[in-house]
Amino acid sequence: MKLAVGDLSKTSRHEDDYNYAVQVTRIIMRMIGAWPIPHYASNAERIATRLQNVLCYFLFAFVVVPGLLLAFLKERDFKRRVRLLGPILNCWMGCLKYTLLVYHAREILSCLKQVRQDWRDTVDWRDRKVMLSNAKVGRKFAVFSAVFMYVGGLTYRTLVPVLKGRMLTPMNTTVRALACPSYFVKFDEQASPAYEIVYTLQFFSGLVTYSVTVGAAGLAAFFIMHVCGQLGILIGKLQHLNDMPEPEDRAVAIVLADIVEHQIKVKSFLKQVEETMRYVLLVEIVGCTILLCLTGYYVIMEWETSGATAMLVMLVVHISFIISIFTNCYVGQLLTDQSIKVGSVTSTTNWHRLPYKRARTLILIMAVSNIPTRILAGKMIEMSLPTFSNVRVKAYLSFCLARIKLHIYFVTS
Repeated sequence: MKLAVGDLSKTSRHEDDYNYAVQVTRIIMRMIGAWPIPHYASNAERIATRLQNVLCYFLFAFVVVPGLLLAFLKERDFKRRVRLLGPILNCWMGCLKYTLLVYHAREILSCLKQVRQDWRDTVDWRDRKVMLSNAKVGRKFAVFSAVFMYVGGLTYRTLVPVLKGRMLTPMNTTVRALACPSYFVKFDEQASPAYEIVYTLQFFSGLVTYSVTVGAAGLAAFFIMHVCGQLGILIGKLQHLNDMPEPEDRAVAIVLADIVEHQIKVKSFLKQVEETMRYVLLVEIVGCTILLCLTGYYVIMEWETSGATAMLVMLVVHISFIISIFTNCYVGQLLTDQSIKVGSVTSTTNWHRLPYKRARTLILIMAVSNIPTRILAGKMIEMSLPTFSNVRVKAYLSFCLARIKLHIYFVTS
């Protein structure tokens, strides 16, 4: 009976560790109906999730469609069209990532089951400590990304219309500003209570859009940091092989078999994660690069019109997109660094102390370990700090180019 109670407590502890690691991401993704539905879920839960999906798509369409109608049917000024492009692109990116997350729900659920199983299989307290330290890093990244995205994005959705107030158009009519300017064919969004309804729906559309961004970044960080934890366990197994006082043939064979099996499992899981998240990461890295250029241009526009508060809000939005790219790239860099560390440990193994036949087994382990593990966005862009630096340089050059062009425009006019 004591053994059963002990096994139950271990299972509960592993479940608590797993819930701690995934808690933040799960709350955000459940809020928008993007969390995978388990097979044992009730029909009521499945229906509620589908209704959430429909509502989220409606909120996406509520910003994208009227924005495109305004940009191509009513607006003739090029600068104002560029100004409309930012909110439309951001919302479209959110819709695309949301679709990818829902479409790959089965693959995500399979990855989550594997993570849960890895926690259950962790018996050694040192292995659990390694996994928990990496899980804490992934959780911190999720919280960090959530704070900046919600503060930057929702500040833009709420404060920009209030700060701009009523504006005079070239047609000598007074209009009230919206965070996402829109054109509704059937009704006038400036009249009350239509304006208040549109303002509220745009706020919730922004909440869904930024929740998708945070959820996708948190999920990627959760999976990648779990892989880092498994690589840390692999390093512990290799160090154990080094620390064996008198390496006997059978004992060494058991340890090497465990190392090979663990290495294959980690490689297989990482491949599954990359196939699940690669297009989400591709949309994130490409979309945020474009949005960095656009928000930098918007900051310049607000500066030229002496809109100090609006410029500050746009600067916060600009920084939030930088944080979003940085989070994904830094987590990818941590994975690469950890895999390089595994390769270094295998290369410095005391192979000369091992039995001759077992020492030859290390050749294949070294060959596999010395290939740095990388995660690619869309099989094209490596998620790493050099990639983040390249994105920042491109955004900065676009920022400077827009500033020069705007200065020339004002001087010549």
